[in-house]
Amino acid sequence: MSTSGYESWFVSARDPASPRALWIRRTSLRPLEGPESLALWCGIFDADRDEPPVMVKEVFDVFAPGTIASPEAFRGQATADGQSARWDLTVTGGQEPLRPLRPPVLYRAPLPRTKLVAEVPDGQVTGVVEADGREVTVSGWRGTVGRNWGSEHADTWVWLHAADFGGAPQAWLDLVLARIKVGPARSPWTAMGALGLAGERIALGGLGRPPLVDAQPDRLTASIGSPRARLLLSVAAGDTDSVAVTYADPQGGNRTVRHAALAGVKLTLRRPGHHELTLSSSRAAYEYGTARPVPGIEPRLLPAG
Repeated sequence: MSTSGYESWFVSARDPASPRALWIRRTSLRPLEGPESLALWCGIFDADRDEPPVMVKEVFDVFAPGTIASPEAFRGQATADGQSARWDLTVTGGQEPLRPLRPPVLYRAPLPRTKLVAEVPDGQVTGVVEADGREVTVSGWRGTVGRNWGSEHADTWVWLHAADFGGAPQAWLDLVLARIKVGPARSPWTAMGALGLAGERIALGGLGRPPLVDAQPDRLTASIGSPRARLLLSVAAGDTDSVAVTYADPQGGNRTVRHAALAGVKLTLRRPGHHELTLSSSRAAYEYGTARPVPGIEPRLLPAG
């Protein structure tokens, strides 16, 4: 990054056989003021353990040799505040990358200031994660690999990835809802994403199709249009399987982020000429981020950067 900005690679995956999940990020940040920083983040969530999720973040000047974040693999290690984590994961998936910004010219336009691609919108994650002294074997966990970059985080956003739907085991959903700030004003919500269903990719949202959204850190209801469909969506994300952190913004300040790794989601798809389809899953990742104060949420004290 030659000017102020950030880039983030992440992998998010859930165990189909037990309530466990992982969330790993590699980030780079060049702020308007101060030096560039690099960071590795590792979160492990296990609803069967009566303990908060493990969240380890380390900030670097230079990544260690062998650190990888790509559509095919994630490898690295981090240590901070007496906790440590290491991971060695491979990712497989037969889906083409999802570029949800539409029209595509938005990837070259000044707005939105955040660009995003689901490099692997639906994949299988395999390998090992060791976090806080506990080794977790990851065997065919369903998940996604994403990449975000830009000059500024959105003012408020929701990111949702879900799979392992009963009645449609191959279905997946990758969705972003965002509001941006232009001067003193905040834009209406914009939706962007896709639903994968029986080999078909149904595009969701886009410019000119404003969604109806009620988004909170722990829940979501939304109605999202597409050229030939409408998706009704509800999400519930409890406290047990969530962690609150902050993302530093290149322009200064932070975003408060609540990431729930094992949220419940219910969706209803309506399409002309098709029967109404309702699906549900308890294997969803739900992230809510905002520049505004969030009463009742205390982010983890992680290294800045």
